[in-house]
Amino acid sequence: MRSLLLRILREPLFTFAIIGGALFLAYAAIRSSESEPVILQATARAGLIASFETLKGRKATADDIARIERDYVTEELLFREALENGLHRSNPAIRSRLVEEMQLRITGPLPDPTDEQLVNHYSDNLDRYRSEPAVTFRQVYFAQRPADPAAILAQLRQGQPVTGQSFRHGLEFPRYGHSMLRGMFGQLIVEALSVAPLGQWIGPLESAYGWHYLQASERLPAALLPFDAVRQQVENDFLVALIDTAVERHVDELRQRHAVHIER
Repeated sequence: MRSLLLRILREPLFTFAIIGGALFLAYAAIRSSESEPVILQATARAGLIASFETLKGRKATADDIARIERDYVTEELLFREALENGLHRSNPAIRSRLVEEMQLRITGPLPDPTDEQLVNHYSDNLDRYRSEPAVTFRQVYFAQRPADPAAILAQLRQGQPVTGQSFRHGLEFPRYGHSMLRGMFGQLIVEALSVAPLGQWIGPLESAYGWHYLQASERLPAALLPFDAVRQQVENDFLVALIDTAVERHVDELRQRHAVHIER
């Protein structure tokens, strides 16, 4: 959700789109809307027309404007009926979209961060910008546990050729990060490769795929990534922090006005 928020907040059309979306949220507290008139205010109407013209790259005709107005009324009436039927409570997708829209309203358009702000955010959160440990290794793979696993290990350690089976991810793994290896083989193999003597065959170790003899040849520790290499990630993290701060401040104010009960 956060990455979507960042993309929306940085969009030039955000200021137009938010006008229509904000009007929908105003009815979230309505219990029965049959007696409430549907009102398309002049400012909102102008915003919808401006958004249409920006997207289409031309002036809106009378027919276009009539369709914009008709679509607004249709969406408003359907939205009210959805609220009456409790879809905002029972449908997780609708609930999530409303929460996201509210976050957009709270935050508003985000400014472009300065270089100083980004460097400071990088310096304050160095642990986020480190490469993960990695290892280079090769393997001999068997889908089924070998009949004499110790004999195969002895052959490998003596430098004798051992023919295993092909493996879907290959047999050579240059500088693979721990998270990737964990997803492929499981934590047991990651831990084994982290402590195995370099150049020495170990195994067989079991994974979801079968049995593996492994020989690690290089281990790289976690290292701090230079600012220029992670600048985009730093900027995204900085903007997320702005969103979180604004939303938390607003929610703290809401907590003063609403009782909260958590059943366990």
